[in-house]
Parts: sequence; C-alpha cells; structure tokens
Amino acid sequence: MAAMRRRTLLSAAVLALTVAASGCSGGTDEPAAATPEEQLTTARTIFDDADAVTIALTSTGVPSEQNGVRSATGTGVIDGDTIKFAGDFEGRVAGISATVGIICIGADAYMKMFTPDYTPVDLDDLGAPNPTTFFAPETGIASLLDATTDVAPGGRLREGREILHEVTGTLPGEKVEALLRLGGPGRTFDVTYGLTDTNELRTAVVKGEFFDGVESTYRLLLTDYGKTMPIDTPATGTATELPTESPTG
Repeated sequence: MAAMRRRTLLSAAVLALTVAASGCSGGTDEPAAATPEEQLTTARTIFDDADAVTIALTSTGVPSEQNGVRSATGTGVIDGDTIKFAGDFEGRVAGISATVGIICIGADAYMKMFTPDYTPVDLDDLGAPNPTTFFAPETGIASLLDATTDVAPGGRLREGREILHEVTGTLPGEKVEALLRLGGPGRTFDVTYGLTDTNELRTAVVKGEFFDGVESTYRLLLTDYGKTMPIDTPATGTATELPTESPTG
C-alpha cells in the first residue's frame, strides 16, 4: 500500500512539473499575428533586398487602339547602382501591334522589333515605361506597398502550388502613373496583393480607370527572388525609325 502511495505521489509530481514547464515556456500563448500593414512592410523589405526579381505583367480590359504594354515578362537585376532589365513585351508601340524584345541598362533602352538586332530607342518618345523603373525604390513595385491606403486583410488564393494571403487597399493615381505611365493624379485604384507565408510579394492586381471611361486590370506576378542573370548592352544594328505617338489616358 505504501509503495502504491509513493507511485501515486510521484506521478502527481511529474504531472505538476510538466504543467509548470509548459507554463514557463509560454504554454498556449502565441505571438500576435502580423497586421496587414506589417505584412506589406515586410514584403517591401524582402523585395528591396533581392538582387533580382522576375516579373510577368498581364492586362485585361485595355482598349484595342490604345498604345502601351499589354503583357510583359522579364527579369530585373540590381547591379551595383545600376538597374538592368531583359525580357519581352507585347502591345502597341506608336500605333503598331507587336511583340518586342527589350533590354534596358539604366535609362538606356534597346528594342528588337521586326529586326534581327537590338536598336537603341527613346522610350519617352514612344510613350512606354522603362521596365527598370519597376525596380526603382521611389517609383517601382515596392513603392506601391508604402503608398497603399485603406489596408485590410483579404482571403486566400492559389497561385500555382502556393496558397497566398490577400491584402487589399487603395492606390493613388500618381503612384500608378509613375509605374505604368497610365492612370494619373486625381484617380484611385483598387489593389489586391498576394503574399506568401513568409510575406514575399507574389502577386499584385491593380484595377481602375487607367483610360478615360474604361476600367482595366493590370496583374503582376513576381517570382525567382534573388535569381540573377547576366544582362549586358547588346550589339546593335541600324536603328529603326518609328513614328512617335504618346498614349492617351
């Protein structure tokens, strides 16, 4: 009987120690979940710290006669103080619909359009954005995260094999215009971000009146953070003269 009593007391002591240890280590207390604002701040830091990011831009609801980029794919690389980009875009350039290869080394841009070689172009004359600006701290994708207001948590969505957390908000037209050369001051745009479990920005969907009287949607997919590639000034051929025609928004 004494032995049984000792075993019972021992078991009770072990149980008490286990509960006490659980309480000391935090027990069921968990850190508070990050707010949507904190998630966007982390997403910006991750984007800014990446040496390279690959983007895919798509759009819907863009007027067929409108100059500008309909879709684009490519990789931006931070090389010291220089931002570089190499990829392709599809859209209308100076009234001509085409798929265009593009390489940008800072402000210098080279396009391959109906020619076997790249030729220097002035993107301002063509009314097209320089894709290196997508990666610039003050005007690029990351700057949208800081400029977003009315931030709120959203639902979840699937992107490939990933399940993303949505964060919704509103963007001022001047920030959208700085990025896409579309939109403009006085307009606002709805934005939905898709973030991974580690708050890496994976998608950004912007909706609004990019063109007068028309609601359109631009969607960005961001992948391959930190996966750099060599981007050098291309050998160039004879420049192709294109008519200069700026987009109207």
